[in-house]
Amino acid sequence: MVVQQKAARGRWAMRDYPLVAWLLAALCVAVVHRWLEESDWLLLHMVLLGALTQAIVVWSWHFAQAVLHAGDAPGGRRHQTWRLALLNVGAVLVVVGVPTRVWVVTLVGGTVVATATTWHGWALWRMLRRSLPARFRVSVHYYLGSAASLVLGAGLGTWLAYLPDGPLHGRVLVAHALTNVLGWVGLTLTGTLLTLWPTMLRTRMDDRAEPWTRRVLPIFGAAILVAVAGALLGWSWLAATGVACYLVGLALFGRGLWAPVRRRPPSEFAPASVGAGLVWLTVAVAWVAWDLARSSDWSLIHEELLSPAAALTIGLLQVLLGASSYLLPSVLGGGPSVVRAGQAWLNRWWLARVAVLNLTAVLWLAPTPWPVKVVAASCGLVTAALFVPLMAGGLRASLRARAEVEATRT
Repeated sequence: MVVQQKAARGRWAMRDYPLVAWLLAALCVAVVHRWLEESDWLLLHMVLLGALTQAIVVWSWHFAQAVLHAGDAPGGRRHQTWRLALLNVGAVLVVVGVPTRVWVVTLVGGTVVATATTWHGWALWRMLRRSLPARFRVSVHYYLGSAASLVLGAGLGTWLAYLPDGPLHGRVLVAHALTNVLGWVGLTLTGTLLTLWPTMLRTRMDDRAEPWTRRVLPIFGAAILVAVAGALLGWSWLAATGVACYLVGLALFGRGLWAPVRRRPPSEFAPASVGAGLVWLTVAVAWVAWDLARSSDWSLIHEELLSPAAALTIGLLQVLLGASSYLLPSVLGGGPSVVRAGQAWLNRWWLARVAVLNLTAVLWLAPTPWPVKVVAASCGLVTAALFVPLMAGGLRASLRARAEVEATRT
């Protein structure tokens, strides 16, 4: 199934450039991480709070317009630009405030992020209220739940930066991570893949996918609430139960993804990268559930979650790169030939890129000698960084193809 796309076409600075800027900043931190304090925290938040959050706000708005068949409301693009600007300013303040331990800066940054996300959720809700009944409107319900999750997660993160080390710090840390990963990221991802997954594979959707997706949303919501409540109360068994229930929801939702991939296995970078990322995300969530089930010391919980956090980052990065590789040429527009010209660049060496990135991730997470980890990390960084020049090449190819199309029309 191909989703109807009515979002704004062409280049849009506030939509397109911050993603690249965050990825480049994360790459720089990864290169100099040994000499930089709080490098692990910075790398994680530049990918998640910076690049991924920018992408979520952009693409959830884009897909909401598509599934609801809604055009831009008056001031729609201008308001979206302001929302994205607020979001990025808030993220920068958080990224500066936490490592420097200036809590006022973190407080302002978290408040700005929460404000921009609340505005985003409110705009989505208004779009949903104005629209006619549509088959895939459940995706927008997922986006509303994800926006509420980030508002809560931003508040928990701001509180976390104020707390000293200790059991309460560990409990709030886990609650903050679960809210953002399972809610903000997880709900957006599942709500979008309902239509994006078969579209990337260029095949039809499983007819049962939409009702399955609709029925599993309450399971996701209840699981997130139980997991976060368990963490805040200090009951690790309850937090583990919530995460385990979330895994059950993922399994039920994943049934709708299986038929399209059986019908047409991935043959391009976008679906292969997203598919690999989904595997890593599932592994990371299961890993967290296991660690929570066997842990009782909240003061040391952050050390136990380092490996699943790395697996999570690897998964989310692959989902981000894969989805962006498919969507960026599409929203630039210009017709099928122009879109194909851009995607041809982003699909270059796709099998080798996916294979190398995942192999290096396995070597990094496995109990391998330190020199092997260094080589693996270096190869993984170079492979992931290829996205930026390939995206630039795709943009130039799209512009050339558009000029040729326009020249034949005159």
